[in-house]
Amino acid sequence: MSETLKILNTLTQTISISGDEKNVGKCMAQYLEPYCDEIVYDNLGSVFGVKKSKKENAKRVLVITHMDESGLMITKINDNGSAEFIEIGKINKQYLPGSRLRVKTKTGEVNAFVVGTEKMVIDFGTYSKEETLALGVFVGDSAVVDGPFVKVQKQCISKALESRVGCLMAVELLKAVKDKELDFDLYVGACVMEEVGQRGATTATGLVKPDLGVVLGCKKAKTLDEKGKGLLVSFYDKGMMPNRGLLDALVQICKEEDIAYQHYYSMDLNEGAWVHKLFAGCPTLNVSIAIQNAYSAIESMDLNDYDCAKKALTVFVEHLNEEKIQEFKESNR
Repeated sequence: MSETLKILNTLTQTISISGDEKNVGKCMAQYLEPYCDEIVYDNLGSVFGVKKSKKENAKRVLVITHMDESGLMITKINDNGSAEFIEIGKINKQYLPGSRLRVKTKTGEVNAFVVGTEKMVIDFGTYSKEETLALGVFVGDSAVVDGPFVKVQKQCISKALESRVGCLMAVELLKAVKDKELDFDLYVGACVMEEVGQRGATTATGLVKPDLGVVLGCKKAKTLDEKGKGLLVSFYDKGMMPNRGLLDALVQICKEEDIAYQHYYSMDLNEGAWVHKLFAGCPTLNVSIAIQNAYSAIESMDLNDYDCAKKALTVFVEHLNEEKIQEFKESNR
């Protein structure tokens, strides 16, 4: 398995639902640290590697993704040993009945499964509340549907791909520009609590106060044909009307570097919904790929799509400078 796939395997298989991202945050800090000057955090747990420019008062570029995944939270343990739950973030409910779960407790993990269709509960294989409590399971514990990381030909299948592909791209971007002299301070990393309302994007933007933003991640493929066609040039989503100058620059890079791409719109939203409109506004671009079976344990992505997005992102950052940043800031005037 390549180093890229090893990192993605680790990231996807780490349980970290919204509000409980500490484990994957530690992974991100570990992966980013060799390629940056310092690691910084906001007070909710978002984590960024910072590559400093030699310029004084340099402009700031924020490359952001999210690291939280959707999951379940236990709300009640019943007398018969089963547990009731609420959904945290977006869950594809059609995959829940009969699913195996990994439940994160204070001391480790417990295997369980979902039973029922109308009124679903978590079954731990126990027959009393006391037996379940003895496993270390308590109200407030989180759970995710078990979805191992598997490479299938040119694709990958796993839980949490939608939440962690951007994290991988962030790490590999910082690695790619490690020895490059940049004209700006570069902040690259991942925020918390995106699945429950882009909360970490708000606090992370407040931390960095960027002059330009790039959001990494995945968008739901509407059809099978949208996967495997290159990176997504996202001209509209529910939360952001993207900067047209940035869109044109991304398309130009794809043409010059012979990178496959497709125009795309989405009725979802991501970190860009907050990054682009805080303070005086921040020109913001999405760099993303299509993913199928979103919010399930069998999300799938095309590896060539990922390579296209990573290459375009790297070229964009390497060719960025203070003058271009200012042009993007003025491009809508």
